[in-house]
Amino acid sequence: MSERHTSATAGTLPAPTERQRAAGRLAAVLVAVEAVVITGLAVFYLVELALGQGQDLMIVTMSVVTMVVFIIGLAYTALGLWRRHPRSQAPAIAFNFLMVPLGIALLPLAPWWVGLGALALGVVTVVAAFLMGRLEDRDQTA
Repeated sequence: MSERHTSATAGTLPAPTERQRAAGRLAAVLVAVEAVVITGLAVFYLVELALGQGQDLMIVTMSVVTMVVFIIGLAYTALGLWRRHPRSQAPAIAFNFLMVPLGIALLPLAPWWVGLGALALGVVTVVAAFLMGRLEDRDQTA
């Protein structure tokens, strides 16, 4: 077994720095913001459906179901990042890597601030998640 794995299991790794903890809190807040934004979109879809503005009932319904799945996943990811759970970084990074091409695609299609906001949100969240450092079981707080 390598020295790194031996020291990790022995619990001799240094505690996360305040900068790493701050980056984790920032990543958690940004992922929570994404969940709230998607919640707003889901509510908007449902209101449009209730007012009879939805073009196709099945498309609107499945869009809302998909959004709810993402809302639940992002909410748990945000909670995991806040608590520094070892398995919370990967979904946060993966989802936000997908925000980058979305933001780029939105630049010519939507108001500039929507595309730039999505792009910035994705990039800043990925950077914050990386700056958290490697998460270990010892990092978790109740």
